Amino acid sequence: MCAWNNHYCWPGNCGANGLTQDCSCAPGFRKVSTVGASINAGETTCQPTQTPTFATCDTVVDGPNMNQKRAQSTTSSSACVNLQDIYGNFQLTQIKFNMTAEFAVDTTNIPKPNFVVEAQFGISDSSVYIKQSGVTGEVNTPC
Repeated sequence: MCAWNNHYCWPGNCGANGLTQDCSCAPGFRKVSTVGASINAGETTCQPTQTPTFATCDTVVDGPNMNQKRAQSTTSSSACVNLQDIYGNFQLTQIKFNMTAEFAVDTTNIPKPNFVVEAQFGISDSSVYIKQSGVTGEVNTPC
């Protein structure tokens, strides 16, 4: 069931029968239902559909003898999509990432129920996928 104040479906609403399964989310949000055996199983919430924009992706790989390679941009922009592959002839000991992301969700045009005093949306986690390829193009096991 939805909470008495419909907070599980905000921004949106729980519908006429008061069940979270009938949650209707506001534009720019999608319905997410938690399944499984967790404490939040059966909970339905409205989550933003917008994804963050990564502004910069500074990537450096280190080798055992102070060797270091940095991912270079194909343009003057340091945006992640402009980074080229890193090539080096040394065993990696460390990979370092320094990323900057931008994320803003505007809920000013979505009426807030009385119990929602303030809403903050942000990035809660991230992951990096690394694909190791040989110089001839064969793909090795992802890191």
